[in-house]
Amino acid sequence: MTIWLLNTIGLLATTIAALFVFLHLHRSGRAASKPLPAECAGLVRDRRLLTITMGLLAGWFVIQYAAVLFL
Repeated sequence: MTIWLLNTIGLLATTIAALFVFLHLHRSGRAASKPLPAECAGLVRDRRLLTITMGLLAGWFVIQYAAVLFL
């Protein structure tokens, strides 16, 4: 029983952290509307891919956490 509870708390903490990182990346990308120099074009692409990756990871953690609670 204790192991299940610790696993659930760890999954919840990881899920919340992934959601915070995704929301930070998503909101800060919208705020940066200034044109960037040509040297930063690769960074914009990397940031977009990181945002997509964190969104998918956060979604997967939410699905896992829901499965732990409801199954």
